[in-house]
Amino acid sequence: MTLRTSHLIDTYCANFRNLFLCVESISLMFSVSKQKRMKTITVKPSDYSSVKKQRLNARKISPRVFHVTGSDAKTLPDPEVVYDPNHDLNRKEANVDDDNIRSLWSEFRDNTTMHGLKNANLQQRRKLRCGIWAVALFAMGCFLLYTTYEQFTNYFKYPTITNTHVQTQTSVKFPAVTFCSASSLKRDSLPGDLYNLEYYLLTESVMGPFFPKLNFSNSEYSKYHVSLNESWVNNTANQVNDIFLFCFFEGKKKICENAMKATVTKLGVCYTFNSREHVSENGDIFTSRTGSTSGLRLYLMVNQSNYVFSDAMTAGIKVIIHDQGEEPEVVDKGFLVTPGFSTFASIHKTEYHYLPSPYKMNGDQFCLDTQSPGYTNPLHYYDVYSKPACRMECKQKHVARVCGCRSPYDKGNDTMCSLVQLAECYNPESERFDQNSSTQDLCLCPTECRYTEYHARLSNGYFPAKNYQGLLHSMGFTNIRETYLELAIYFESLGILKVNQIPEYNFEDIIGLLGGQMGIFLGASLLTLTELFEFLVLSSVVIVRRIYCRCFRVS
Repeated sequence: MTLRTSHLIDTYCANFRNLFLCVESISLMFSVSKQKRMKTITVKPSDYSSVKKQRLNARKISPRVFHVTGSDAKTLPDPEVVYDPNHDLNRKEANVDDDNIRSLWSEFRDNTTMHGLKNANLQQRRKLRCGIWAVALFAMGCFLLYTTYEQFTNYFKYPTITNTHVQTQTSVKFPAVTFCSASSLKRDSLPGDLYNLEYYLLTESVMGPFFPKLNFSNSEYSKYHVSLNESWVNNTANQVNDIFLFCFFEGKKKICENAMKATVTKLGVCYTFNSREHVSENGDIFTSRTGSTSGLRLYLMVNQSNYVFSDAMTAGIKVIIHDQGEEPEVVDKGFLVTPGFSTFASIHKTEYHYLPSPYKMNGDQFCLDTQSPGYTNPLHYYDVYSKPACRMECKQKHVARVCGCRSPYDKGNDTMCSLVQLAECYNPESERFDQNSSTQDLCLCPTECRYTEYHARLSNGYFPAKNYQGLLHSMGFTNIRETYLELAIYFESLGILKVNQIPEYNFEDIIGLLGGQMGIFLGASLLTLTELFEFLVLSSVVIVRRIYCRCFRVS
């Protein structure tokens, strides 16, 4: 009984020991499986021999047999060697910048709003498709660069468009009107101490080439060598009463002596209605009526018995309509009214507004912005700048430099010429200046950016009618058809023609054109440029960082 019981106890203990060993073996198996998952050896892809050696070392290090009993043994699997390039520290340290730029480009290519760029991917399976899209993108990019270059080139030429429109107003400022007699000198006022002065004037007139010149070396012409003075201009000029008989404005009679201001011009002393001096003293004159019964109506006299020989063989009055700020061009502009006729001049006003530099007017000229804050008048003899005044001053300086004197009708304080100097130097040089275009080009006289012109349309009839002739004779007027004339100057309408120069392109137009070109050629927008700019900035940061790291390591 005792032996049997002892045998049962031994058997039971042996079974229990085996069960404990089985549980322990299962536990070891789970532990090895977990260790298998955790143990990973990272190797370089370029050195396969080292990987093999690491595997052998792993086999040697890892336990193969666990002695559970004297005869039982369990063999455990080797740890797995896995290749993981993301954990390759040496490669990452060497190529971190290239991988970052490549990833930035991939992200930009796959996410950009530029159509077609993601299709030009070398990693896709169809290489032909990639090549077609790359060629298309390159061609469209070239077209975009070409059209953009053309647009910006045209923009920096600063092209302009002329906008013309009529603006109707309730009242219009009346212009200045200058009147000059065809005879610059009054015969009765010529000095009597000058021998044969009328013959001298004949040789200097339009008929001068047909007559011999005076011999100024003779003693009787000694006074011809004396310089003229201011009294010559005033004493030999036509007076207001020698030209104007009656003056009316807007149907109201005006005193001609008060309404007209004397103006010294190339044609002698002329008279201006509504001059700049009159406006500064009394203000602008406006008219709100149109037609021949409104405006300025004058009755003028042409006393041909007091005419002297001059550059014009006609008899009459030269009329120049101009703005108050403009010097009257009595030689080149205006129209002539003659006795025995009623002349009606219907005028219309045109205002020009050009853009200052860098924009050009009339093709290749820059205008002068007289209203800019930093503007200063470049003229010395004229208070207000105008192109006619600038040309007259330039001509006067040129002739005065050549002859050493000025005409009595020129402005300034230079010495006046004598009659001999006028005949032998001043007049011939002045004529050569007018005929020499290259000399005139030396005068830098740009046009004002803002100026006004008045254009007149003329119509005339006989003056007076026969039924008025007897009445005028009874009032003491004689030689009516040879002496008197009627002139009416009025606005045809109250509309002002405005000619404005505007830029053909502005910054908003360029942005719109650029966006349209990008959309047509690449299907892109301005935000695409932001994406491209972002990629370039990030890539530049990576490159700068790499250069800095290399320099830092070298140092």
